[in-house]
Amino acid sequence: MQIIANGFINGLTLALLSLAFAAVYLPTRVFYIALAGIYAFVPYVAWQCLESGLSSPLATLVAVGTGITLSLLCELINHGPLEDKGASSGAHLLSSLGICILLSQCAAMFWGNETKVLRAGLDTVFQFAGVILTGSQTIVLVVAPLLIALYYLWLRCSKSGLLYRAMADNRNEFALKGYNVLAFRLASFGIAGLLASVSSLLVAYDIGFDSHGGLSAILLAVVAMIIGGRQSFVGPLVGAILLGLIRSLVVWTFSAQWAEAITFALLAFFLLVRPQGILSPKARLEAIA
Repeated sequence: MQIIANGFINGLTLALLSLAFAAVYLPTRVFYIALAGIYAFVPYVAWQCLESGLSSPLATLVAVGTGITLSLLCELINHGPLEDKGASSGAHLLSSLGICILLSQCAAMFWGNETKVLRAGLDTVFQFAGVILTGSQTIVLVVAPLLIALYYLWLRCSKSGLLYRAMADNRNEFALKGYNVLAFRLASFGIAGLLASVSSLLVAYDIGFDSHGGLSAILLAVVAMIIGGRQSFVGPLVGAILLGLIRSLVVWTFSAQWAEAITFALLAFFLLVRPQGILSPKARLEAIA
């Protein structure tokens, strides 16, 4: 049970990041690698706020706001202008990677390369039905499901969520209907910034953070999205939970050195056997044709 609990908790934080990546990829088809830089940068903002004497809730709000702002700037300064000029997906990928490297190097330059933690002192420990949970893990169990539930409620139960899904389904028809594509593109980048920032802060509070952890985290998020189903809003959640459980089992059974090998072996298996992922929604007729 302890292995399942640890894997599920790790899967929840990974699910937030995977959903953040999918929030941009599905409606825009932008491979948003810059999210890795935001993921690495945001905990340093929270740490600096705490060092300056701000309370933890206020420092968290400032850090999340910074992550959302950086994500919106990525669209306004980089991806939006590239889209207007008809740039290829490769141009979006390379420019996004450049932003990721820039943010990571800025964090290293201002705050150093050493690992930091957001909490001070030892973590509290709780025990439920034979399962041991730390205080930071308990926070993940509360915050992550709540945020994921709010995101899916917005997607399913609001008019703006319906339009957002419609844009992800068919961007050209969405534009031809006269809807504001630019506003929904901005919304997708803002949502990605919010989800990635919360994921980053939860991980930073639990195990710490450094300036170069963003790329490895975003790679796992992409793997989770591909395994779960890259054409589905639910797929990244399913893939992330599954990947978290498998990685936890591998670390417990063998060692942490095998976790990455098993992760990408699983990715290769799905790409060969079921490239559409676990969840594959029915495609439109024109997509099938």
